[in-house]
Amino acid sequence: MTTDDGYAPVLTTKTRKGRFSAPMAARMCRARKHSARVVLALPGAHRYPFQDGSIADMARRAARVGGFLSGTPLLDSWIYTSTAHRVPPLDVRSPQRWISDWAALPKESLLPRDGEPRNLLLRNADEFSLFGPEDAAAAINEISRGVSDDGEPTLVLFFVYALRSEGTHLASALDGAAGKNVFWQFFGDTSDGGSALSHLDALRAEAPHIRNVGLYNGWDRIQETPEYLFYRGVLGPFARWQARRSPSTA
Repeated sequence: MTTDDGYAPVLTTKTRKGRFSAPMAARMCRARKHSARVVLALPGAHRYPFQDGSIADMARRAARVGGFLSGTPLLDSWIYTSTAHRVPPLDVRSPQRWISDWAALPKESLLPRDGEPRNLLLRNADEFSLFGPEDAAAAINEISRGVSDDGEPTLVLFFVYALRSEGTHLASALDGAAGKNVFWQFFGDTSDGGSALSHLDALRAEAPHIRNVGLYNGWDRIQETPEYLFYRGVLGPFARWQARRSPSTA
């Protein structure tokens, strides 16, 4: 679902269907309800996905996943640029206000206006260094610090957009988090081929201990991927990893 004017998508028949699609896909994948802590990480380096509704749509879908998997309605949320910035949690019961504040750019006025920007994302643009360089590896390292080695695992829904990761930084971050109680589920646009994620099979062959990483590309554009297929695509790898870690409860 997209929007041309920069506003967050509104609730439509299609989004209401997502309420049923997420639980159905989770059951098909044998993902257990209320079995994980869910974290959302969104890229802040590019203006376009905020303007066309892509990030808003991914946040809404993450709320659907979190509503099934997480035992709490509040999902830890981050926006990452050159560093990772924790933002207020996304409430899966009423995500639209959060999406309007943090996952969309309001339509720019044709007339100059004084006063504060109209949503929290723009109010924090300078502090977050929005629409500048990004470092997914730094975000992985920062989010990893909040992962508990005990109890329920953490599923990080990590949206990427035109991600480039020069050198070995991203692979090294994934290597450092390989033994943690966390699964990194990447999804979005990695079509430029400039990231370790684009060569994930090769990375696993080189470092077979890195098993807690998944990448889902979707169809031509991920926000146009039918919701049921999207949920299966992001939940399937996590559920298989979770089953391998605790086969007696899978």
